[in-house]
This record gives sequence, C-alpha cells and structure tokens, in this order.
Amino acid sequence: MRKIYFLFSVLFLYCSGSLFAQHNAAKLHSHNDYLQTIPFWEAYANGLESIEADVILLDGKLFVAHEKESIQEHRTLQSLYLDPIRTAYRLDLGTSKEIQLLIDIKTEPYATLGKLEKVLAAYQDLWDGTYADAQVKIVISGNRPKPEDYERYPDFIHFDYQSVTETDNLPLQKIALISLNFRKLSAWNGNDALDKGELTAIKQAIQVAHNLGRPIRFWATPDTETAWSTLIDLGVDYINTDMPYPARAFLNHLQR
Repeated sequence: MRKIYFLFSVLFLYCSGSLFAQHNAAKLHSHNDYLQTIPFWEAYANGLESIEADVILLDGKLFVAHEKESIQEHRTLQSLYLDPIRTAYRLDLGTSKEIQLLIDIKTEPYATLGKLEKVLAAYQDLWDGTYADAQVKIVISGNRPKPEDYERYPDFIHFDYQSVTETDNLPLQKIALISLNFRKLSAWNGNDALDKGELTAIKQAIQVAHNLGRPIRFWATPDTETAWSTLIDLGVDYINTDMPYPARAFLNHLQR
C-alpha cells in the first residue's frame, strides 16, 4: 500500500510539474489593445508579452484604428505605442523585458510598410543588435506582402503567417508567429466540453506550427478562464485576450 501511495505521489508531482511548465511557458496577447481604456499601459503594467494595434496609413500618417471612420488625429502608432514603449524602457518601468508589438495593417501593405520603415527608423534604440535580442519585436499582421517579399524588409521587421496548410518553402527566418482564426476550427463557447473532432483539428494546427519551430496564436477564441486554461494546456504559445488584467491574474494563479 505504501509503495502504491509513493508511486501515485510521484505521478502526481510529475503531472503537476508538466502542467506548471506549460502554464509557465504561455504568454498573453492583448488583442485589439488600442480599444482598451488605457492603450499599451494596461497591458504593459500587467506584464503581457504581446500587444496588438491596428494601423491605417492615411495622409502620410500611421493612425491606430480599425477603420478610417474611427480615426482620431492624435492616436498614431508613435503616440499610442512607440513613444510609450520607449518611455517605459528608458525609465525602467514595470517588469516586461521584451514586447512583441503586433501591427495589424488595415491598408495596402506595401505602401503602409514603406511608411512604417521610415517611422521605425527613429526608434532604432529599441532593437539594437539582432532580432532575437531586441527589446521590442515588430511583427506585421493583417494585410501583409507576399511571403516571397518578406526578405525585402529589415531584420527588425518580421511577419505573422496565417496558414498551416501552405507551409512549403516558407521564409521561416522572417516569420515570428503563426496565427489562425479559431472560429474556422471550432465553435466552442469556452465553457462546455470541446467537441472531439474540433479538438483534433486544433491539436493538428498547433503541431504544424511547432513542427515549423514557430509559436502559435489563435484569434477569435473564447475569453474565459476555462478557455485560457484549456488553450494553455494544449500548448498554445500566445493566449489571445481582450481582458489583460483578469487574464494575467488567472495565469499567475495557475503558475502558483
């Protein structure tokens, strides 16, 4: 009986350690962060590792907005994100040591990226050295150039690839992340049990991304504690959320 109890204890500790490792490895992505009451700072203060901003090129400026009708003159990529990030690092504020800034382009990609390159040139101090060592990782999502053109862009710009079926001859050195629409795989509400067929499809997508050596994120996921925990345990690398504080508090609880 004592031997059985000992074996059970070892198994419990092993499983707990495995789950802890998964929880500990997961990162949080602030989806549509610019819609928060306090863009950037709420996600940064809560230690979120990835922050998303929709960007529109209009009249030679990069505005942070989902559509032209919602543009506000003072809400630019510089004012809402690049300048605050620089301030946070220069003043050594918070605990985040590295941020992935996911720029979701809503306008024509080549012209928008051309302007973005010029804007980012004034912030070289945020990514001196190699991309792997950069404090801020710029990842382009939304409207993107063709994969064969990724190499045209400087080292500090990488891309968010959005397919697990077209994976031949990819410029993986320029792909930082693989993102997929969760709703194309599952209609799960984030509370009930996942359908077995949908679960298989989700696992397969995750496996493809990991076989390519890249982290994966799903957008349009349920934003519940059950969903966060389930996705973490499935091995999703970036957990999508519109609720930075509750998501961080829950993840901290899991880690403890």
